[in-house]
Amino acid sequence: MKKFLVSLLVTLAASTAIHAQYLFKGKIVNASQQPIAGVNLLINKNVAVGVTDIEGRYSFQFSEKQFQIQLSHVGYLTRIITVDSILPATITLQQDIGLEEEAIVKAFERNGNNRTVAAAVTVLTKNNLERLGTSSLVAAVNAVPGVKMDERSPGSYRLSIRGNLLRSTFGVRNVKVYWNGIPFTDASGNTYLNQVAPGNLSQMEIIKGPSGSMYGSGTGGVVLLSSGSNNSVPGKAVEVQVTGGSYGLLSGHAAYQQSGVHTTNVSLSHLQADGYRQHARMRRDVAHYNGNYKLTSKHSLGTNIFLSDLFYQTPGGLNAAEMAANPKQSRPAAGAFKSAQTQQAAIYLKTFYAGLSSSLQVNEQWKLTTGVYGSYTDFKNPTIRNYEKKYEKGFGGRTVLQYNSGSFTGTFGGEMQQGFFYTGVYGNKSGQRDTLQFNAQIETRQSNIFAQASFNLGYGLLAEAGVSYNDFSYDYSKQSPTININEQSSFTAQVVPRFSLLKKAGASSIYVAISKGYSVPSIDEVFAGNDVFNKSLKAETALNYEAGTKAVILKNKLWLDAAFYVLQLQNTIVSRRDSGGGDFYTNAGNTSQKGAELSVNYLPVNRVEGFIRTFKLSSHYTYINAKFKNYQQGAIQFGGNKLTGTPPNVFVLQVDLQSAPGLYCNLSYNFTDHIPLNNANRVYASSYQLSFVKLGYKTFLRPGIETNFFLAAEKSFNNPYSLGNDLNAAAGRFFNPAAPQSFSLGVVCRFRLKPSTLHP
Repeated sequence: MKKFLVSLLVTLAASTAIHAQYLFKGKIVNASQQPIAGVNLLINKNVAVGVTDIEGRYSFQFSEKQFQIQLSHVGYLTRIITVDSILPATITLQQDIGLEEEAIVKAFERNGNNRTVAAAVTVLTKNNLERLGTSSLVAAVNAVPGVKMDERSPGSYRLSIRGNLLRSTFGVRNVKVYWNGIPFTDASGNTYLNQVAPGNLSQMEIIKGPSGSMYGSGTGGVVLLSSGSNNSVPGKAVEVQVTGGSYGLLSGHAAYQQSGVHTTNVSLSHLQADGYRQHARMRRDVAHYNGNYKLTSKHSLGTNIFLSDLFYQTPGGLNAAEMAANPKQSRPAAGAFKSAQTQQAAIYLKTFYAGLSSSLQVNEQWKLTTGVYGSYTDFKNPTIRNYEKKYEKGFGGRTVLQYNSGSFTGTFGGEMQQGFFYTGVYGNKSGQRDTLQFNAQIETRQSNIFAQASFNLGYGLLAEAGVSYNDFSYDYSKQSPTININEQSSFTAQVVPRFSLLKKAGASSIYVAISKGYSVPSIDEVFAGNDVFNKSLKAETALNYEAGTKAVILKNKLWLDAAFYVLQLQNTIVSRRDSGGGDFYTNAGNTSQKGAELSVNYLPVNRVEGFIRTFKLSSHYTYINAKFKNYQQGAIQFGGNKLTGTPPNVFVLQVDLQSAPGLYCNLSYNFTDHIPLNNANRVYASSYQLSFVKLGYKTFLRPGIETNFFLAAEKSFNNPYSLGNDLNAAAGRFFNPAAPQSFSLGVVCRFRLKPSTLHP
C-alpha cells in the first residue's frame, strides 16, 4: 500500500508539471517608446498566443519556459526572440524603412502601391522632408530626379519639374498643387509654396509630366501635399523643434498631436534669417490646424486651416563684374534706378486658407470625396521701379466619385475655382507708397470635369484611359487719371486625354503612357511686372510620350525606378526682365524636351539587433535635353538653342546610417550642371557641387520623452554660385549668389502624453 501511495503521488506531480502554465506579460513599443497596438505574437512559428492592446501590452500563458516567439506588425521589422524562462518587460520593434520604397500613392486617384501606377511619381515622407534639417524643403526636393527647387534668397522659392522653369521668375507656376486633396494653387495658377513650413507637412507626392486628364491646367506636373498627425499609434503628443545656425538662422516649431478615432494636429512655426547677402533678411510665421473626424464607420470630415505671415527682402540680381567684386552685395544703383536697399525692395505676404473635406464610403463599390476651400491674401511688393499692393480672394472645390468592382475602377469628378485680384500700383519712395499710378482688377475663372477608367485585364496588365474638359478666362479692368480700360482674355476650352498601360511582373512593373498637357498663363504672367495686361499671351499645349520601370531587384534591399520621356511643347511661355527689374512674358514658339530619370536605392542593413541598425545608399540622376524650336525674336533665331534655365545633368548621392545607441549620420552630394541663363545661350551659370552632412543623436531623457540632437553643415565646392538665377535679365543681372557654406544646430523633443482612451 505504501509503495502504491508513493507511485500515485509521483504520477500526480509529473502530471501537474506537464500541464503547468507559465505566465508571460510585457509591453511592445516603437523606437519612440510609443506603444504599438495590434502586434501578433506567435510561438514556435505555429501557436498564436495573442495580440497587443491599445497600450501595447500583452499577456499569455504557455506550458514551457523555453521557446521562440515571433513579433510581427505591418510597417515594422518582424522580431524573433529566444525565451529562457523570461521575456523582457519592454520590447522594441524597429520601423521597416524599406516600406518607404513601396509607399502608397494617391496619383490619379489610384490610392495604391507605386508600382501599380503608370506614371513617374516620387513620395517624400516626413523622414525624407526633414532628412537634412527642419527649416527648409530645398535640399529634400532637389534630391528628386527631374525636380528642381530654387532659392534665390531666403524665402524666395521656385519649383520646376522636367525643366519647366523658364516661366517661374519667382513662385511656383505650371505646377498644380493640392493640399489634402483640395486645390492649394489659386484660380490664377499661382502657388505660394514658400509660405508652407516643413513642419506643416507629413508627406509630399510629386507627379512628373502632364497630368491634365485628372488635374487640369499644367504641363509640368502635380504636387500633392498631405498633413496629419505624426503619432503612429493612438494617443497624444507634443513636439518641439528649435534650430539655430549661420547667417542669423533661427527656426522653431511646436505642435500638439492627437491620434485615435479623431486626429488633431495644431502647430505654430517661426523662421527667420539674415541671409548671406546684404538686404536678404526674411521672417515667416505660420499657424496651422489640421483635423480628421470620423462621424461614422463610413463617413469622415477633414479640416485644414492655415494662416501664414511671410516677409523677405529681395536683394536683386548682380552682373558678373558685381558678383566677382562682392558676391554679398545687393543690387547697387545704376543709371536712373536706385539700389534695392535704398528702395527697400521686399515681399510682404499674408495668407489665410481654409479647407473642408468629406469622405463617404457609400458601399463596397462607391466612394464620394468632396472638398471646398476659401482663401485671402494680402500682398505688398516695393520694388526698384514701383510699389505694388494687392488683395487676392479665392474659393473653389473639387469632387471625386469613384466606383471599384475589382477588375474595373471608374473615376468621375469636377473642379471649379474663382479668384478676385485687386491691385494698386504706386510710386516707391524708399519703401513707402507714393503717388497712385493706377488701380487694376482681375477676375479669373477656371473649371474642369474629368473621367477615368482603369481596367485589370489579367496576366498582370493594367490599362487606364482618362480625359478632362478645361475652361479658363480672365476679366481685366484698369483705372488711372488718364485711362479706363476693360478687357477680357478667354482661352479656347481644351480636351486633355491620357492613356497608359502597365505590366506587372512579380514585384516589378513596366509602363508606357501618352498624355496631352494644357497650361494657361498665370495672373503674374498675364499681368506681370511691366504693369501691362497681355491679352495676346497664349496657353501652352504639350504632347508627352513616356516609358518607365519600377523594379524590385532584391526584395527589401534593392529598388530601381527609371523613366524616359519626350515632351513636345507648343506656344512655350518665356520670361524676360527689363532694366528696372520688371518681368514680362511672351510665347516662344515650340520646344522639345527629352529626358531620363533614374533612382537606385540599396538597403543592405535593416535589422533590430547589432550596432549598425540601418545602412542605406541612394543615387538619383536626371538628364534633360531641352531645346527651342521655331523661336525667333526680331531678326534673331533661337531655334536649336538650349532651353533657358535648365541644367542638362543633375546627380545626387545619399548615405544614411543609424546605430543602436541612437547615433546617426545623413550625407548628401549634389552635382548640378551648367545652366544657360538667356535664350541666346551666350551666358551660362557654372556647374556647382554641394555637400551636406547631418550628425545626430536620438535618445530618451526618460520614458515618453524622446530627444533628437543634430548638427548639420552645407558646403559648396564652386564659389560664387547661385541656387537660383534671374533668366533673360537686362544689363546682365543674372546672378543671385548663395552662401558658400553654412552650419546649423538643432534639437527635436517629443513628449508623449497619457495614453488615449479612445477605441476605434
